[in-house]
Amino acid sequence: MLEERLLLKGNKTDKIDQALRKAGWFPERKVDISSVLNYYEKWDIELHPRAISFFREYYGIASSWYIEVTNLKFGPDFEFRLFPYPKEYKIDIVDFMYDDSEDILESDEYKNVKTNSKEYIIMVGEIGYYYPARVWIGNSGTIYCTHDYDNIVKKFDSVVQLILDELLNHDFESVAMKL
Repeated sequence: MLEERLLLKGNKTDKIDQALRKAGWFPERKVDISSVLNYYEKWDIELHPRAISFFREYYGIASSWYIEVTNLKFGPDFEFRLFPYPKEYKIDIVDFMYDDSEDILESDEYKNVKTNSKEYIIMVGEIGYYYPARVWIGNSGTIYCTHDYDNIVKKFDSVVQLILDELLNHDFESVAMKL
């Protein structure tokens, strides 16, 4: 059912709202996040209330969005991947946060976000177009994003603002999705 393409209407914010709803999100959504809580506990990362609220609202929605790519046999052009990633990805949160196998030496990216945010942050996943932003949430609820291709730390008040920024230069007329 998610693979069926949805034609989107309205301005870009309206279209993002429609796409999020197709992905399984809805206002005041609350889902079981016990697997998320166990995952972060395994890595000894304490989730603050804003991160827990974020996961309850967005965890489990469709992760592969096809916006400009129309053939669903190809890879998606937009992703909404939250931790824990599927085992076949063979990558965990600490692979982004640390540069050593003992998880002591912080990655430059992690240090950069910590410095720019000036608050306790938690990485929640990757959201975005082709080279998705790595997404972090502060205990204030602010969303911080980083990309492989620059050192800029972007700051957003909402997931919709983040998606707007990621799709700034892209048409967004329809969407199909895969879980």
